[in-house]
Amino acid sequence: MTNNQNDEAPRTPAQIAELFTIAGRETDAITQLTGCVEQLYVVQAAKRDLAGLTPDEVRAALEFRWSGVGEAQ
Repeated sequence: MTNNQNDEAPRTPAQIAELFTIAGRETDAITQLTGCVEQLYVVQAAKRDLAGLTPDEVRAALEFRWSGVGEAQ
């Protein structure tokens, strides 16, 4: 068995195998995080654009959405 560096009870082979499984998901986690960050940039850009709209533009867009023609996706 292997001792860890924290003077805790030795880990079982199953526990160590689980650590390898968790560590192996790093690339997937980074990919998901990258996608989330990219989506956040798009959201923030849209919010900046919305902040610059005139009241008439906002009203027209809301009426368009409420009519069901321009359903948000």
